[in-house]
Amino acid sequence: MGSSKASGLAKDCESAAKTLKTFIAVPYPATVQDFLIANKRLDEGNVPKEAIANAQGLAIFSGFRAAMAFAGSGGSGIVIARLPDGSWSPPSAFSVKSGGIGLAYGLDVYDCLCVLNTKASVEAYTKAEVELGTNLAVAAGPVGATAQFKELKPVWTYTRTHGLYGGLTIDGTSIKERPERNAEFYGSKVTAGQILHGEVQAPAEAFEHTAKLVKVLQSVE
Repeated sequence: MGSSKASGLAKDCESAAKTLKTFIAVPYPATVQDFLIANKRLDEGNVPKEAIANAQGLAIFSGFRAAMAFAGSGGSGIVIARLPDGSWSPPSAFSVKSGGIGLAYGLDVYDCLCVLNTKASVEAYTKAEVELGTNLAVAAGPVGATAQFKELKPVWTYTRTHGLYGGLTIDGTSIKERPERNAEFYGSKVTAGQILHGEVQAPAEAFEHTAKLVKVLQSVE
């Protein structure tokens, strides 16, 4: 089996853990100061932990959009799925190309969390390519401590750019499976479907990379 320690997907897992952590509040503050910070973050619009706990899958990625005069856009991320026993599948890698109108100037770097609320939305990520907002309907997700969950959309999206939440649409973003990155990580050719259906396991040597993501997920469940 190939070494996963230096693999791109291993690094993506660590990045995803950091990104996910920025979107969720601290559930069990250790000090009064932590408690006040956690409440402030909830009021300002963090992702409710119930949204993560009830999700069928999560897609987490970072991307960039450059001015039209420069290279357009790009990024990478991972997707995981809820398995029948309630646990999470290993990660599957994908690349990102942002759609929409280019920037007039500068560079826009952003993070995105897609909460996949249905099995059909998870299955969309098993395809070679899917376009958000076209092949897969997306909507801004509920935020804050008093969030309402009256209407369940197939995909809830949360974005953060330059340290700010919201203000960025991901409609038109193209998600492409990265079979070569998955093969590097798992040591053999596997499909996104096999990964998200729990038919393969992450290599033991990748534990230190995937454990960070698992720890963040466990903190909200």
